[in-house]
Amino acid sequence: MNRTDELTDKLIDGTLADAEAIELHALLEADPNAQVRHRALVRLELVLRGLRTEFGFAEPTVAKIQEQRVERTTDAVLTGLAEQPPPAWDRRHGRRRFKLVALAALTAALLVGIWFASRPLNAPVVPPDAIPVAPDFARVTSFSGTVEVGGPDGPVAVQPDQLIKPDQTLRTIGDESVAVLEFADHTRVEVHPESAVRFGAIDDTGESARTVFLVQGRVTATATGRRVVVGTGSTEVEASRGSFSLWSSGLGSARVEPRSGDVRVVRTAPTEPVALSPGRAAFVRDEQTPVRIESAVRVDATPRDRLNFPALDVGFTQEGEVWAMSAKQWARWHPGAPDPGRIAFLPRVHNDGLASWLTPDRKAVATCRIDDREERIVVRELPSGDAKGEIPVRVSEPRFLCIAPDASWVATAGGQKPNNRRVRVWDTATGRERFAAPELDNSVTCLAASPDGRWLAVGVSDLSKDANNAVVVFDSTTGAKMFDLSTRRKAILSLTFTADGAQLAAGFNGAIQIWDVKIRKLIRTLEGFERVVNRLTFGPQNKLLAAGTQDGQVWVWSVSTGRRVQVIETGPHGVRSLAFSADGKLLATTTNKIGVAIWEVAPEPDKDADPDA
Repeated sequence: MNRTDELTDKLIDGTLADAEAIELHALLEADPNAQVRHRALVRLELVLRGLRTEFGFAEPTVAKIQEQRVERTTDAVLTGLAEQPPPAWDRRHGRRRFKLVALAALTAALLVGIWFASRPLNAPVVPPDAIPVAPDFARVTSFSGTVEVGGPDGPVAVQPDQLIKPDQTLRTIGDESVAVLEFADHTRVEVHPESAVRFGAIDDTGESARTVFLVQGRVTATATGRRVVVGTGSTEVEASRGSFSLWSSGLGSARVEPRSGDVRVVRTAPTEPVALSPGRAAFVRDEQTPVRIESAVRVDATPRDRLNFPALDVGFTQEGEVWAMSAKQWARWHPGAPDPGRIAFLPRVHNDGLASWLTPDRKAVATCRIDDREERIVVRELPSGDAKGEIPVRVSEPRFLCIAPDASWVATAGGQKPNNRRVRVWDTATGRERFAAPELDNSVTCLAASPDGRWLAVGVSDLSKDANNAVVVFDSTTGAKMFDLSTRRKAILSLTFTADGAQLAAGFNGAIQIWDVKIRKLIRTLEGFERVVNRLTFGPQNKLLAAGTQDGQVWVWSVSTGRRVQVIETGPHGVRSLAFSADGKLLATTTNKIGVAIWEVAPEPDKDADPDA
């Protein structure tokens, strides 16, 4: 590395001193070649930094991707040499030996050149304009919601029939955003909500590779003859004819579910590809751990009963009645009975709110009310609907609001900016602030109250990194910090206690951790589903744990064995609320823009049974 490159790296890292800045300016002014190299390095860093900021890329990942590209090229060159016929030694053997030596030297030079070019921040980069672009690479055939295409100049809104070029990134933003793309041979790729993909560059032969790199989220690919490859940081999935879905919560893991045809999981390590048949699934943890093949599990997509009411929270009474809540009205419903109509809160709230939270005993509800001139949380007694207290604050999402089991206090986080570092606990009777917890080290991402109301659990997450996150537990009366449960997982997105308060479950992106609260010990980690966990709830006697995801699925596990029991497909919208019936045989769900659904719960599997092959 020369002095210009060294100073450029310091500029990129933000460690360039004033004197070094003057020196860098002089070097660039004196050498036009250095200017070109400097601009290439800075431009590459801007692209990579945009990917890291938007989609979670890190420098080690970029380096790993480049290293794998070099290894593939090396293997191809060496294979080509090995397939060459042996030389015929004749009187011109000296001339042939010279040719072989020259060929070996040329190959070595080629490999060194590839290695040098693959360094992410220390080598000149070919400008994107110089990369040949296949005009028929992929086109956006349809999309809805907010869809952006990123590139060196930043993200822009996608346009109908837009051509997606190699090395461009496409992102769907929001629960309602999807995009469908087609290649020239009608190979189809659907990018699901809250997902980010990057399209493959020109391959070694100069042809446009049907390659999609899934950064995070979910894609569904349908191949119609020509090989399509969808990759993550840990594996690649390919199919020539068939359809499959691929989920990834990050670069270290992925889940593959084939729908039809011939689907294979291909690792970067020199192992045999793993063929998957429909009905089975594969979970890939990293590049070294063997692929885990999972057998079919019970999947339900048709509920037993449905109530056309867009509730924010739902719960069962001991008698089996379903109570569904929004911010301005509620419904009492016996599954199987006709639609009961709505009971409006009085005085009438003309605009519905964003959050509603039932107490476990169904005796009170906290709702975020939004009127033309005031924004407040109203705590109401049930079943009368009478106001029990009012708090002069609002929250933007249910996970930033929780209510004590006896409705004596309400905890909030956020306000207009939900991901801040403050938590406030309010007294329901007076509407006054009981205490504000000291500013935390990182952003508050979710809240939960213990069953006895003594503790408030707060998910605290560093949104820019994967480590140093924790569940911090406060005394709900004094605000004193009781203890914390540290984790090296990504952002904590949901929390729930068991009914006896002995265990606490924390939901992440692609994982759930269950803690023994008394001894402060992690006792189980559930992973493999590769989804953002929006909501968690334990079943009766703490036997089952249900998790609602951002893409409308509900996964049910046996707590004692950690094995999957059931997958429920509620639809394309994120799950907002979950509730087990008192006997644990039914599960109620609510999702965005879809009413309440009642599902039959699969029985807990025998402890000796292993659903995973």
